[in-house]
Amino acid sequence: HAETAGLDTGRKPIARGKDEASEEDVYQSSPQLLKLLRSEFTAAVVGYKANDKLYQYLPPQPARIHGFVYLCQPDEIKEFSRSYGFLNILINAALPVPPEELISSALRQMSRAQDDPRAFLVAAGKELANLLSADFIRLKNILGRLS
Repeated sequence: HAETAGLDTGRKPIARGKDEASEEDVYQSSPQLLKLLRSEFTAAVVGYKANDKLYQYLPPQPARIHGFVYLCQPDEIKEFSRSYGFLNILINAALPVPPEELISSALRQMSRAQDDPRAFLVAAGKELANLLSADFIRLKNILGRLS
C-alpha cells in the first residue's frame, strides 16, 4: 500500500496543476510540494530468501529502515509461488487495505509469471478453500476477484 499525504496532519492536501500535462510539470510549477508532502509505503512481508533457499514466513530480523524494495522478476515470482504458504500470512495480516483485495491482486500478478496462469489460479483457489473453509463469504470475495 502506498499513500501520499501532507506533513501537517491538520491540513488536507489539495490537488495542484489542473492545467499541467504531467506529474513532473506539477512539481516544476509547485516545487514546494516536495517539502509539504510525504509518501508512505506499507509492505506485508510474506517470505525471504537466504542461502539460495526461499522461506514463506517472516525472516529472523525485520527489514532495515533504509532497505530498498524492488519488483520481483518473473522467474523469482515463479519460484516463490511454487508453494502457497504465504497465503496464511496475508489472510491474517492487519493492513490498511482489505486482505481479500491484496490476496486477489497478488495472485493475479503471480499468475502472469506462470506457464499456465489458469492452472496456477485454480491451485491457489483450492488452497484458499482449505484455509478459509469456515469463511465462505471471504473465500467467495477473493475468488470473485481473480479473473
